[in-house]
Amino acid sequence: MYTCIIIDDQREAVDLLTDHAGKIDRLTVKLATTDPVQAMNYLDTEKPDIVFTDIQMPEATGIDLVENLKQKWGHNIPVIVFTTGYSEFAVDGYAYGVFDYLLKPVTFKRFKQSVDRIFDYLAKCGNTAVKSDFLFADVNGEKLRINFGEIVYVEGARNYVIIHTAERKLVTYASMTSIQDKLPGDSFIRIHKSYIIAAARIESVRGNRIMVRTKDLNRLPIGITYKKEVMRRLNLEML
Repeated sequence: MYTCIIIDDQREAVDLLTDHAGKIDRLTVKLATTDPVQAMNYLDTEKPDIVFTDIQMPEATGIDLVENLKQKWGHNIPVIVFTTGYSEFAVDGYAYGVFDYLLKPVTFKRFKQSVDRIFDYLAKCGNTAVKSDFLFADVNGEKLRINFGEIVYVEGARNYVIIHTAERKLVTYASMTSIQDKLPGDSFIRIHKSYIIAAARIESVRGNRIMVRTKDLNRLPIGITYKKEVMRRLNLEML
């Protein structure tokens, strides 16, 4: 059984997709709403297999929602399907890495075609994916294994990243996004364009700084565009 949520500011569009989903045995709708903010709040604590979302909505767009999910989960976000009444937005959808794009009004035939492809994709992921607790980084020409539990924080430095553990610094040629995609989103938090930290390694928060410890106490900045999500992840009010 797979789960999904449906988001569209037009009630008739929500009802139509909910009706389509109800005709597919392996699909359960966990939330169907016209309120994208309600959907974002739901996605703060729940992770469905599929998100069907309109692109254009007044309070938050589908693209806003995808960016929020990527900030939280990195590469491990749910399967995203954009829906819209405007075909010109298809390019925007695919540019954000969504799985499919459905033009309104969505027919059951087209909906089922999309869902069947998603089921195949999720089944393959489930059969082939191996849950790991480490990553490999290219350090001085050597593929070095680094356990997630060792990592205190990751620092961006132009075309390189520095992986800080309690005992060492490892410099590897990579982007922050590529490293973030390899890290489990429930254990690591992007706090700044140049910093990703292990939540379990946080010692304290003061103002716009988070303290973590390697050999020394490090005070890392919280980026203004990341602060709201960081405070939410840490169950703290804005300081």
